[in-house]
Amino acid sequence: MAAIPQANIKASDRLSFTIFVAIALHVLMVLTDFIQDDPKPVAKTMEITLARFDDEKRPDQADFLAQTNQQGSGNVEEKVRQSSPTKSIDESMLIQESASPAKPQQQETEKRSAVVTRVADDSFSALFAPDQEYVPDSEQPELRSLIERSLQIAELEASYEEQLQQYAKKPRVTRLAAASTMKAVDARYVEQVVAKIERVGRQFFPTDRGRKLYGKPRVLISIYSDGSLRDVEIRSSSGDLVLDAKTKDIVSRAAPFAPFPSEVRKERDVLELIRTFSYTGKGVYSF
Repeated sequence: MAAIPQANIKASDRLSFTIFVAIALHVLMVLTDFIQDDPKPVAKTMEITLARFDDEKRPDQADFLAQTNQQGSGNVEEKVRQSSPTKSIDESMLIQESASPAKPQQQETEKRSAVVTRVADDSFSALFAPDQEYVPDSEQPELRSLIERSLQIAELEASYEEQLQQYAKKPRVTRLAAASTMKAVDARYVEQVVAKIERVGRQFFPTDRGRKLYGKPRVLISIYSDGSLRDVEIRSSSGDLVLDAKTKDIVSRAAPFAPFPSEVRKERDVLELIRTFSYTGKGVYSF
């Protein structure tokens, strides 16, 4: 068998081949850096504006999606998404996301966005602006104490207002005893009332089984401004229940009395007179 001749490889050929392989590997590594993985499919989203009012009438053409119907208003001709009228609280306390975390630039954009609700394939994220600012836990006890104190003050004010209303509804009552110092107009009116009661008392002198009754019952007589009788009350008994009852009957017979004079009507709605009626053999008189 003839021997196979060996290839004659020079040192310069080995150097050239080595340089070629090194250059090829270097080019391959550079090209590998530019190859990117296939991007993950982006979930389709819908932007829904959180409506602040609920209208029964559905708009003919909607500019945005929301959870309820709301007619547009304002003085801007362009279609502008509504924003919250108050300052929002820290979104980091409110945002809860179940999707993969976004890039820093996307997170910054979401923090600056208006009131928006985003619905993704399997994630729900809500951004909204409440009416109150976030209060740290350390300030909660003081805030609760302030709220309770405000509620107590409101209850006291409501109770005071109710008492004023009830007081305003009550009639203006003036009580005049025999020893009271009265104005001339009051004194004249009281004299007329007492004189009429005495006159009726003499006409219907109290008797029991044909026997005249004697005694001194003390009576409170309450009269409305129109002269009608409001009430008759025995303040101090004469010692004879029949005489007390007869005295109340005499006052009822004497009513109604004359209406209050205009000067008296301006100051009071009810006039209460306290008088002691004395029944003697000489007749009836009061003091």
